[in-house]
Amino acid sequence: MERFSGAPRAGATARAGFLANSVGPWALDKLQGLEKYLAAYTTALKNQPFTLIYIDAFAGAGYSKIRDGWTGASDDDALFPDQEFDRREGEYIKGSPSRALEYPFDHYHFFDFDEARSNLLHELKEEYPGRSVNIRSGDGNRLIQDLLPGVDGPLVRGVAFLDPYGPHLHWETLAVLGNSGKFEVIINFPLGTAINRLVTRSGDVPDGWRDSLNACFGGSDWENLVYEEKTDLFGDTSRNKVDDAAQRLLRLYCSGLEGLFGHVATPRVVRNTRGIPIYYMLWAGPHRLGLKIADHVLRRGERIA
Repeated sequence: MERFSGAPRAGATARAGFLANSVGPWALDKLQGLEKYLAAYTTALKNQPFTLIYIDAFAGAGYSKIRDGWTGASDDDALFPDQEFDRREGEYIKGSPSRALEYPFDHYHFFDFDEARSNLLHELKEEYPGRSVNIRSGDGNRLIQDLLPGVDGPLVRGVAFLDPYGPHLHWETLAVLGNSGKFEVIINFPLGTAINRLVTRSGDVPDGWRDSLNACFGGSDWENLVYEEKTDLFGDTSRNKVDDAAQRLLRLYCSGLEGLFGHVATPRVVRNTRGIPIYYMLWAGPHRLGLKIADHVLRRGERIA
């Protein structure tokens, strides 16, 4: 069941914790895309001698309550506290860990920075006895980088689902996954909700924001792409954000993914309740079969030409 009213099904004792782990109504779109991909991926490899690994670096709590949906552009409650709401009472959806556990991977690795969410994942684990599930609390970037050397082998294949809460997925982490030649990644790239908002229109980017963007893109090339300098009649120079900054950033990111992994599917846009792009669902991987599956799945949604 993907979506249901009332509390999540039996298994966890701290169900109130899922109230805090809330998502916008648009989250269902990206989760359905993930599930369709995992279904096709595991079916395609079911008769192969591979050890299949699933990694979720920003896993959440396993179930999430659909909060009152923002009619505004942001997925961040703190940024726009005065927006109006679309009322949704008592609806829950299965998160990415719950959905992944429905598919036959040999090992599952669920990471989340928040210890409370990680504790709820331990309760979710009890609903799937016999599964090899590793749950860790901490920085998903560091945990993936520490994990990868221990799962190396000629018959290892895997999928990493990377759904950061902001610009928290580091390019260094993607490089480790890409260089392994064994993992495909599905990334919910929060371009509209977080990343583009850090690129200030004035060009005066605080140092902390710039550091976050440099870590996200693997360098400072993004800054030269999104700002242009203009000189007025008096010889004064101003720095301004270009109108198509978001699309330039998306192209930069996808180009980098292609360099790391070899293949990148056409992005699929996820919009909020007002139709504003907030996420781009991206796939990258080393194998053409994965690309074929990803293109089929992403074609079901709205794609970026």
